[in-house]
Amino acid sequence: MRKRWIVGLGGLVLTAVLVVIAASVAFMPGGSPDGEQGSDKAKKSPTVRVEAVRKAPIARTLELTGEVAAVNSVIVAATVEGPIRFCPWREGDRVQKGDKLIEIDRQTYRAEVQAAQASLAVAEAKLDDMKAGTRPEEIAQAQQEVHEWQEMLARAKTEFDRAKRLVEKGAVSQEDFERSQAEFKTAEAKLAAAQARFAMLKAGPTPTEIAVQEAAVNAAAAALELAKARLAECVITAPFDATVTAVHVRPGDVATAKAPLLEIVDLSTLVIRFAVPEAYASSIRPGMPLMVALDAYPGQSYRAIIERVYPTVDPRMRTRTVEAKMVDPPELVPGMFARLELELERVNDAIVVPEEAFLVTPKGEKYLFILHEGKALQRTVTTGIEQGRLVQVLQGVQPGEQVVVAGNEKLRDGMPVAVPKVASGKPGSGGKPSLPDKKPVGAGEAKP
Repeated sequence: MRKRWIVGLGGLVLTAVLVVIAASVAFMPGGSPDGEQGSDKAKKSPTVRVEAVRKAPIARTLELTGEVAAVNSVIVAATVEGPIRFCPWREGDRVQKGDKLIEIDRQTYRAEVQAAQASLAVAEAKLDDMKAGTRPEEIAQAQQEVHEWQEMLARAKTEFDRAKRLVEKGAVSQEDFERSQAEFKTAEAKLAAAQARFAMLKAGPTPTEIAVQEAAVNAAAAALELAKARLAECVITAPFDATVTAVHVRPGDVATAKAPLLEIVDLSTLVIRFAVPEAYASSIRPGMPLMVALDAYPGQSYRAIIERVYPTVDPRMRTRTVEAKMVDPPELVPGMFARLELELERVNDAIVVPEEAFLVTPKGEKYLFILHEGKALQRTVTTGIEQGRLVQVLQGVQPGEQVVVAGNEKLRDGMPVAVPKVASGKPGSGGKPSLPDKKPVGAGEAKP
């Protein structure tokens, strides 16, 4: 029985070997003609997907980030020190141009203004008095004084002449003579002074005296303006219509010079401010359009126009600051984050090809495959602008030609290909073949 079992097992193994050999012969060269044709067909006709070359508008864009900022934004600070007397504001309050924002209490400055006002009033009154001329009663009084000193001089002269004769005779002492002489000289001097004052009052003030007094009035006025300027530094007013965004002090706090007190912003001057890399700095011009997306309004895009390009490049960041104004903005708040798409260049009738069609040679040359009479023909191309999944072709293809966009990674120039039919019955009309839509090798490097 053991021998029969071994003989049976050997027969089964021999039968299996013969079956395998027969199957191998059927697929070897020289075997079944039908098998050879199927193998060659599968090897020479890979299935691909194609799309038509067409003309379409395309633009070169630059993606950037920026923020909402106000052109008119001020940090209010004081130039003097002192306790805060007035500051009723809170964040979000609206102020008008000229409104009092902050007042610092300085009694000394107010006293200086009052003193300067009094000095100016005195100087002006004296000037008015001089310009009005001498009053008649003053002239009459001066004339009367001249007459009195004339009489006194006459008496003093009579007394002096008598003392002179008596001293020669030895009737009076030398001391009495000298006293009479002194009284005569004094009366003579007083009369001259009275006559001069009478003449001056009668003639009135001279132009020089009036000019001197006018200068005194101007000096007093300047002192008053200086005192008012010091006092005005204690009151800070709004330079424009604005909204209060930050309050750093309250009444009773002590203000120090240059320390921030308030922050105000004119919300009507909001712009989108962003930085452009130096490589694109020379391409930016006022009037260029861009699209703005705000994180505060997800899913929305807004048109904007560049209004201002700063004249210099930041030497530290190597960027150029740009400001854009939104055409129809939503409600904006300073500090909002913005995502920007800036259009650098636009071609309205560009020849475009899907980016999946491009491959790159080891030397860096870009090429693609054109479908022509059932074969894939290799074309070297020159590309331009890339936007989304479309790439501009400057040289190498023409509108209407069919380019391979899937299954092209293993193609060779002139290789027959199979294009599956879609619902429209035309290859490359938008339908997908049964094979997976695989991104071609080198498509990433094809981006300009």
